Amino acid sequence: MLIEAARRAEAAVKEMLAIADDGAATADEFRDALAISRSFMAVGSAFQTSAVEVIARVERHGDGGAEVLAGSAGLSRNEARSRVKTAAALTKTPKVRDAVAAGRVPAANAKRLAEAVEKTSASDVESDGELLSKAESMRPEHFAGEARRWVTDRDGDDGASEHARQRKRRYVKVWDADDGMVHLHGQFDAATGRQIGNRIRAEAARMHDADKQNAANGDERRTFQQCMADALDSLTANTGAGTATTKPFADICVVAHVDDATGKLIAELPDGMRLPQSVFEQFACNAKLTGLVYDRDGKPIWRAHSVRTATEAQRQILFARYGGCFACAAHPALCQIHHIKPVSQGGKTKISNMVPVCWDCHNKIHHHRWYIHKRADGNHTLHPPCRVNHGPAHIPEEPFELRADSEPIRAMTPWAAQQQRPTHPDGRNGAGPPSRAGPAAARAALSGARAGTSAASGAPTCGGDGAGEAEKARARTGLPPPGSGGKGSDQLFAIT
Repeated sequence: MLIEAARRAEAAVKEMLAIADDGAATADEFRDALAISRSFMAVGSAFQTSAVEVIARVERHGDGGAEVLAGSAGLSRNEARSRVKTAAALTKTPKVRDAVAAGRVPAANAKRLAEAVEKTSASDVESDGELLSKAESMRPEHFAGEARRWVTDRDGDDGASEHARQRKRRYVKVWDADDGMVHLHGQFDAATGRQIGNRIRAEAARMHDADKQNAANGDERRTFQQCMADALDSLTANTGAGTATTKPFADICVVAHVDDATGKLIAELPDGMRLPQSVFEQFACNAKLTGLVYDRDGKPIWRAHSVRTATEAQRQILFARYGGCFACAAHPALCQIHHIKPVSQGGKTKISNMVPVCWDCHNKIHHHRWYIHKRADGNHTLHPPCRVNHGPAHIPEEPFELRADSEPIRAMTPWAAQQQRPTHPDGRNGAGPPSRAGPAAARAALSGARAGTSAASGAPTCGGDGAGEAEKARARTGLPPPGSGGKGSDQLFAIT
């Protein structure tokens, strides 16, 4: 029965092909026939994926039928795996699956819907009739951007989740092919990929234009694709040493507008790909900003001059001041100029609001919430984010009490004795980081004070010169010496 139905379908298609080859129909008939063929071709594709799924399940292939589909339908393995993956995702959404099988939704749009199911949920996609209607009516190149915006709206984080998903999937592969050529393949998140593409195309265009001028001298002229390959080689060979300039190496167009409903600043690429606020602010540190005013129909009616965020003189001053990255001292050629208060929040392009920062530290600031602290001397330091840990309280050691003008009421704890190891001139102990004010430093100060009192009374001390250590600890924490009558000298201290 199945074979007979397949033979009838084959015969009908052959008959249609013969009519088309002979031109034995009007243009209107061919147009109507094309609309009908879209439907039965979609049904045929749905049959193929359903059939191979049954075969794979019965014979336990473990690949959903991708290998069988590739062999029987003449598809590449990648295309076959993609179709099987799309069909598996759409089984969770009956309405969408039926629309795809009926030919109302193109195969490319079906793939976008399947991706939306994976990134959100099947119930979200199934319940959104407007999304399905757009999948049926929009061309694939337009619906791809619409589907991305839909997923971003469901994530509710201005594209941060989608950007993170893309970042996890980035890679570059380089391998030697059988023909002796070296092949390179990679994929990147939307923002990084456009930057890389724009850099290579800009350099390739420069090379292509130079070839035009040299062609008059009889030199061989490269194709644009050859220029693209040479541009990649040139850019990866250039370390950038001594070439710092305020001119953008390559532009990436980002459109930012204020959302009428929320009042938030929304940043998107021209194709509608939403950028997280952190990525937009990172781009704004080294970008040309151009103001545009649109009318109600979306047509630009005013354009301001592009404004550069840092001049060459400002860069030179900052590099002279910091010597490179302000946080890790990386070479100036590896640095960008970062606005401490972001440009998107009204930050000014002036020396006091800018620091040179390498790519790694710049990434920490924008994507990992590291913050910049301004010191009393006007310089800046970089610090990890302050974290608040929630949970049950823990007592690291038994509390003890000390009156500044009296003997300690019990002996030194092992922890305090360990803190009294000999220190370096900069205040560090033999293995740890520099001490700073806080509970640990306060414990050390009190333990040192107690050790000093014991030494004065002839009692043995633990771990070196207790009196000297006490004075150092008091200097770090600001505690007054015993019996000095200073602020807090008669107070009771309880350290836990």
